Amino acid sequence: MASPKTIFCDIDGTLLNHTGNIIQNIQEDPQVLSNVQEQIRMWDKLNYTVVLTTGRKESTRARTEEQLAKCGIVYNTLLMGIPNGDRVLINDKKTKGVRNTAYAINLVRNSGLQHLKLDSEHVTIPDSYKFTKVEKPWGYEELVDCNDKYVVKKLFMKQGHCCSLQYHELKRETILVVSGVLKITTGATVDTLSDKLYTTGETITIEPYTVHRMEAVEDCLYTETSTNELWDVVRITDNYGRA
Repeated sequence: MASPKTIFCDIDGTLLNHTGNIIQNIQEDPQVLSNVQEQIRMWDKLNYTVVLTTGRKESTRARTEEQLAKCGIVYNTLLMGIPNGDRVLINDKKTKGVRNTAYAINLVRNSGLQHLKLDSEHVTIPDSYKFTKVEKPWGYEELVDCNDKYVVKKLFMKQGHCCSLQYHELKRETILVVSGVLKITTGATVDTLSDKLYTTGETITIEPYTVHRMEAVEDCLYTETSTNELWDVVRITDNYGRA
């Protein structure tokens, strides 16, 4: 059985709704986000150590503790007054150790914890997003590897077909064309899209919030190497009527 984990977790925008104004967050009744209470109960049952972190000032500790209690959020330690800059977790691995002992998980503000899976030996995405090969209206995709750092997929797209016009809020991906010709449409917005043809050996990296679509000019095999937020797809339009 895996040893209990230690979890460092932000409060506003992660556990409780972030209004965009820290004073307002403190003054208003708290709104607990999606799947937070379920995750907290699981962490408590598994005897995890939970360290909550927040940029709220030390002077608001009593009010913060009151809000957390009202929402049923139990924890071990509450660290307050942490600056808004990046937060970095550093830990060592055993000599010749394979598995990582430190993880970083980024979430879209106020999205909740529905995509977390912290109850296994390895921190992974939920099992419902794992697959070997999935048929698509435009071809198929195969999951080559998925771990706490990255995902590799192999995709085949039939000539004349395309995926949805979409963007990601978290996921960053690099496309490598293995064979065929792939037309990739990208833009900051729907109104600023442009097309480019990619052939064997050519690559493109697509950043979060970049609107994009892949279309096979001829039968095309390509790989996608990305961060591991497999659920993170926001479809704008789709030729196959998918939501």
